[in-house]
Amino acid sequence: MKKFTLAVLLAFQGMLVLAQSDPKQAADWEKKLFVSEYALPLLTQAAIANATELENADAVRLQAIEQRKIIRKNFYSGFSINSAYTYGSMNAWSLNGEPINSFNAFDAPLRARYNMGLSMSLPLGQLLSRHNQIKSQDLAIAQAEGNRKLAERAVRQRVITLYQNLVLAKSQLELQQQAYQSAVVTHKLAEKQFKSGEIQIDAMSNVQQAYTNSAVALKQAKVNYETQLLMMEETIGKRLIDLIQSK
Repeated sequence: MKKFTLAVLLAFQGMLVLAQSDPKQAADWEKKLFVSEYALPLLTQAAIANATELENADAVRLQAIEQRKIIRKNFYSGFSINSAYTYGSMNAWSLNGEPINSFNAFDAPLRARYNMGLSMSLPLGQLLSRHNQIKSQDLAIAQAEGNRKLAERAVRQRVITLYQNLVLAKSQLELQQQAYQSAVVTHKLAEKQFKSGEIQIDAMSNVQQAYTNSAVALKQAKVNYETQLLMMEETIGKRLIDLIQSK
């Protein structure tokens, strides 16, 4: 058992030396992704551009602005222009009221007449409340703009939370990779010692259990990291590698 313990310690030391001398290099875009001063502004900008709630907020604001224009133009709804055109046999009368032509329609000359006029009808209630309606719509526009700012703040906060979860998932994955590599070396060494009779079956079972647990933990860490990546990409509306490499 002492020989086994010493061998395990030597294996761990060998793994540490190997990790220091030949580190696994991450892709260039992934390195930039985990520099928060560089990545967070890009992620936030992309998320804001992709946020459906901000599109809805902008639509509500534009709708409120258009409604204000309608209210301002309602004042002119009481004005109307009237016109008429007639053509045919018409009786003509002199200034003193005496008829000039016969009352016989077939005997009357053909004439064309065109009339045009302007009329106005403004309800008093509409006229007096016009200022209040415009003021109310101004408040609706201000409210829409405030809601837009709140929605943008919520998007920023969501990006920060997702980014922190992504950083944590990345760290957990790296730790689990190191633990799994150590478990692999320990497992191989234990198999050799078990075959040569240097350790008992209970010690081998413990090593096997530790190796299995490490493999499962590594798989879970990979799934969690990939999930965080996908959630971030869903939020920004594009692949992370495309976003980072485009800048």
